[in-house]
Amino acid sequence: MNIYLVVEGLVGEKQVYAHWVPLVNPSLRVVNFIDEIVNDHLIIYAGMGYPSYLEMIRNGIDDVKRNAHIDRLVIAVDSEDMSCEDKYQEIDAYVKLCGAPLNYRIIVQHFCLETWALGNQALVTRRPSDPALQEYRKEFDVLGRDPQLLPSYPKENLNRSQFAARYLKKLLNEKHRNITYSKSNPRALLHDKFYYSVKTRFEKTGHIDSFDNFLTAFI
Repeated sequence: MNIYLVVEGLVGEKQVYAHWVPLVNPSLRVVNFIDEIVNDHLIIYAGMGYPSYLEMIRNGIDDVKRNAHIDRLVIAVDSEDMSCEDKYQEIDAYVKLCGAPLNYRIIVQHFCLETWALGNQALVTRRPSDPALQEYRKEFDVLGRDPQLLPSYPKENLNRSQFAARYLKKLLNEKHRNITYSKSNPRALLHDKFYYSVKTRFEKTGHIDSFDNFLTAFI
């Protein structure tokens, strides 16, 4: 099976998918150019955010139509301030408007990739020294509560996606002084253990249930 993947975000999100997808389906190998696709290959394009990712989705649909050996189009987007279902319907309507191929899947990261990453319970230090992180855990403790329920954080004028990214960065800085996180530098997430910790959180607790879309899209 050959898969064409469009991720909504920056190159950093592309890097995470390039590392995580083969852990879901070890038969898939990442290639960089469409003419390299032969068998069991995955090619990934970064949408570079809204509204650019809409053009990348349209380009992806055209590429899949022109290349009969590509079996599936997968699109990964953040729900941001929308519900998971509403975002799915929005993208599904757009894909159909563009003349979607028969086999496509939509992954809605509810509400962003960082929300999934917050499901890694191994990141959480029980007694953090950072005062800001202490406040974050008082506001919403991702160790025991579903990260998809994370609210906005008006104290720092952060919407919920921004809060998730800031929270993740603080957790990483507390746990590993020389490791940080940003959308352009997701190096901390590019480890097998990180992926499996997120997967275990979903399977054992039912938290971050939008992660199931990711697990099934590449099989």
